[in-house]
Amino acid sequence: MTNILLVDDRPENLLALEAILEPLEQTLLYAHSGEEALRQLLQHDVAIILLDVQMPLLDGFETAMLIKQRERTKHIPIIFVTAISKDDEHVFRGYSAGAVDYVFKPFNPDVLRSKVAVFIELHEKTEQLQRQAELLKEQELAELRRESEERYRFLAEAQPDQIWTAMPNGELDYVNQRVLDYFDSSFSERVTEGWVGVTHPDDLPHTLRLWQQALDAGSPYENELRLRRADESYRWHLTRAVPMRSRSGEILKWFGSNTDIDDRKSAEEAQRFLVEAGATLGSSLDYRTTLAALAKMAVPRIADWTRVDIVEDGKLRTLAVEHVDERKVALAVELSRRYPEDPDAAQGPPLVLRTGESELVAEISEERLSELAVDDLHLELVRELGFQSYMGVPLVARGRTLGVISFVAAESGRRYGPADLALAEDLARRASSAIENAQLYREVEERAQAARVLETVGDGVFLVDVDGIVRLWNRAAEVITKLARTEVLGRSIDEVLPGWRDLGARVPVTGAPGPATATTLPLELAGEERWLSISGVGFDEGTVFAFQDVTEERALEQMRQDLVSTVSHELRTPLAAIYGSALTLAREDIELEEAMHGKLLEVIVEESTRLADIVNDLLLASQLDSGRLELHVEPCDARALVAGVLDAARTHLPEGMRVSLDPGEQDVPRVAADEGQLRQVLTNLVDNAVKYSPGGGDVRVRLEPAGQYVRFTVTDEGLGIPPAEQSRIFEKFYRVDPNMTGGIGGTGLGLYISRELVRRVHGRIWVEPAVGRGSVFHVEIPAASEPSTSQKRQKRAKARA
Repeated sequence: MTNILLVDDRPENLLALEAILEPLEQTLLYAHSGEEALRQLLQHDVAIILLDVQMPLLDGFETAMLIKQRERTKHIPIIFVTAISKDDEHVFRGYSAGAVDYVFKPFNPDVLRSKVAVFIELHEKTEQLQRQAELLKEQELAELRRESEERYRFLAEAQPDQIWTAMPNGELDYVNQRVLDYFDSSFSERVTEGWVGVTHPDDLPHTLRLWQQALDAGSPYENELRLRRADESYRWHLTRAVPMRSRSGEILKWFGSNTDIDDRKSAEEAQRFLVEAGATLGSSLDYRTTLAALAKMAVPRIADWTRVDIVEDGKLRTLAVEHVDERKVALAVELSRRYPEDPDAAQGPPLVLRTGESELVAEISEERLSELAVDDLHLELVRELGFQSYMGVPLVARGRTLGVISFVAAESGRRYGPADLALAEDLARRASSAIENAQLYREVEERAQAARVLETVGDGVFLVDVDGIVRLWNRAAEVITKLARTEVLGRSIDEVLPGWRDLGARVPVTGAPGPATATTLPLELAGEERWLSISGVGFDEGTVFAFQDVTEERALEQMRQDLVSTVSHELRTPLAAIYGSALTLAREDIELEEAMHGKLLEVIVEESTRLADIVNDLLLASQLDSGRLELHVEPCDARALVAGVLDAARTHLPEGMRVSLDPGEQDVPRVAADEGQLRQVLTNLVDNAVKYSPGGGDVRVRLEPAGQYVRFTVTDEGLGIPPAEQSRIFEKFYRVDPNMTGGIGGTGLGLYISRELVRRVHGRIWVEPAVGRGSVFHVEIPAASEPSTSQKRQKRAKARA
């Protein structure tokens, strides 16, 4: 029996190796470290060493170098066994240390056992040759060698891999039956032609370069390449070769193997492709762009041409067509156009749409081509494109089939199988997720946009659920009602809007979104009455109400009505007087006395003047509203101005009325104002004081400095102004006695005009109740600054001129 030395610092690994090699029925020696392995070699003759790379203290590489340094042990074959040191640098180091093979965990037990058996056989025969060297002649030694080679070949034939040997110059001289079966060739044909003719053209330059480097350096050779099988398909292989040397170090032969790794390579490529596809699909929410990019990625990695069809707006539309041969892209596009747009049509991709299941045609026959074809032109295009194999997988999201991805094999000669279909289905699932994510994002965006629109619209919007609880309260609702969202949401609508139980019943509610009739309701909000134009739309979860604040519009409408009513009444009175007086003067059947004639003319003049004043007030109010009234501010003598106003008032005072200027302070500064406009303000105040004192009394005007202002105070003993109306009397067309029950007329523009004229010179005007009865109006006008000496000289010079 032959000794086999197993070196590994992990007992479980030694146990595993023991189980694998036990069928060989050889003596197994164990070493748990490099030092122990060297001691074993001092005590025993060993046929082969299985050496672990990663060991503490003295690792596998160092142990191997020490073994190769000893004359007695330098020819012992060493097979490195490792699960970690797989990179090229470690493998090269292992071979450099004298290893005959470098096996990676996990490994095939049969392969490892066969390799060890080969070296055991070689060892046994070598020993046998050595023992018989002195006894046998050269002929006997040659016979033994021939037998040894035949034994090796027998073992090689038993290997699952393709086993081959080559002469020192690299030319093949032996291949096992696995090689002949794989390439469907004879022994002489394969040995003569070698590997060049069956290597993929893309891999051939790299392969030749690596093989030549191994021949020149005498170093182990390893390479991954595609070899063409008898059925013309290419499969990936891992090719390895190690040199066998003579005692003098001369290379006698190369021992090599080809291991089929196509399944592993395909799995790795498929996984890498899925990772890249996932990154592409996740790079954008525009699924049209990402699906088009996916089709481009698929060619030529998994298909010779790819098409993506999507159902949009009830029609089947081709989103992308990619072909490995750019010259055939136009043909592929034309082929796609031949398919019907109706997703329920019988031919082509719609079949996958209807069933929602994948379709695999491993090899497309002529009969199958006819089934796939829509029409004769379609069939010609399919033939020209060279359909060989086909896969169609549906794009399914939320239980609905959204489209189809089609993969076609043509020029490459590949044949699709279950593994390819599984890859395509996995790819379709990822694409479907991308589409679904894009659709969900679009829905979220639409909802977010609707929410943003809801927040920016000028109308107040709120939602009341079926239980009467407020669930939505937009920004405009907050602004209009002055009720914060945090104070409203989750509360009953009756608590939020007092009186809503009765008022809400008057709001028209439609059954679906669309035009709704609005009604105008008064609501008490923030301590004041507001008028809202409101309508509602009902749905399963409650009612959405939309409203606008029309308080100002209602006030304007009321103002318009007041204007029509007031102006109509005020114009009618002087017009009636003028008309009546004119008719009387025009009568020929009555001879009027001269006094009566003059009296009627006086009425016409007075009422015409009154009519002109009304028109002037309306024009002045219009100019103030539009900002077209000219303003000429200059220093004015306040006392002289008041005296003139009072003198004018005395000319038409009713009986029992008196107007006077309180002495007050005599040294009152001049005011900065438009003299004419200020006179109109004071005239309005004095006339109102007289007009609203129907029972007679005193009207007093007082002047006094008030800081940087001069204050004009007009006090009467008339009807007075109720406190609730004092804040409104300066509004346009507002009158204390709107129905003129007291016989007091007027347009309601006087105080509005007065307020606006005072504001234009940066003054102030307000009203207070008088002590006892009546009212007190205050007007403050900015005091005029004293002119400089030079300004006074200029003024005196102008006066002299």
